Amino acid sequence: MNRRLFGAFGVVAVVAFTVGGCKSDPLSDVDGTPSDVITSFSYLQLPIGGSATVNATVLDARATPLEVPITFTPCTADVSVATDTSYHPVPATSAQVIVTAVSANASCVLVAGGGIEDTVSVAVLPAGFGGTFSSATPKGGDTLTITSTATLKFDTATVAVTFGAAGSGPIVSKSRDAVKVLVPFGSAGPVTIDGIEVTYAAGLVVSLASTTTVTTTGDFWVGDDAYATAPAINLPAAGGQSTFMITNLPAADNTAICGEASGPCALYAYTVADSTELTFSVDWDSAADIDIYSCEGPSAGTCFEDGGAGATGAQPQEFTFTAAPGTHYFSIENFDHVPTANLRVTITRGS
Repeated sequence: MNRRLFGAFGVVAVVAFTVGGCKSDPLSDVDGTPSDVITSFSYLQLPIGGSATVNATVLDARATPLEVPITFTPCTADVSVATDTSYHPVPATSAQVIVTAVSANASCVLVAGGGIEDTVSVAVLPAGFGGTFSSATPKGGDTLTITSTATLKFDTATVAVTFGAAGSGPIVSKSRDAVKVLVPFGSAGPVTIDGIEVTYAAGLVVSLASTTTVTTTGDFWVGDDAYATAPAINLPAAGGQSTFMITNLPAADNTAICGEASGPCALYAYTVADSTELTFSVDWDSAADIDIYSCEGPSAGTCFEDGGAGATGAQPQEFTFTAAPGTHYFSIENFDHVPTANLRVTITRGS
């Protein structure tokens, strides 16, 4: 009985071995046949003169690296390709080149081996933003206009302008072709522009430093401590809003001129033809206690005609009141004498 069972199992084992040995390998016919090209990058973004190393391997259907020649060909003269002479793989199942950006444009590198091809897309960016600046030496608080180029436009949803350590400038207006920005105090160098749309690379929005150096040369909106010489500020149209920036307030106390002030202050004149609702708002770049208010002028000698809502410990400060026809004086006061700069003034006019 035991002997019969052993014999039966022996037959089964032989049959199973025979059937298993006859199965065909579905991939055996493609062993060693190039099936795919694998590259270390599918997309490169480089500034002019920048470079990157690209590696490529040819695989068969089993994902086995093959020893076949691999070529790298630039699609346009906007990029160049050079063999990486420091790369010597063993076995030689891959190749490596150095791709260098030559000129600002969209390009690519064609990678081929064993009759299979792949493409590495390359976007070449200019070394910097070369658009036109309305001035290279604006006064702090002045409006600077930056114009786009034929290939670099402004993405109005994300555009921003930073003046180095001086910080960002409030944007007054923006379009794809031009951005108007208030210059902060202390700018001395290239500016960084965020939200630049690269038109030759669909969907590409980048940040670039300007090729123009912007250096502030003084204060555009220098407030005066005398009613007679206070600079005039223009109010927005009905239902509109306007913004300007004051880079600094006077350092010395001038409270005798600015009415009820207890610290350095500056006066700005504004005129309305009819009773007009106005909202003044001010923000600034320090922990100073800034107060804002409106004065009727030297004949009336009354400040806080607005009710004093802007003379609190808040930041930003804001008040709204209805100005009677005539000339008024907007006052900004550094209540606690803490140094401050870049005071951003926004005026909103009722409809």
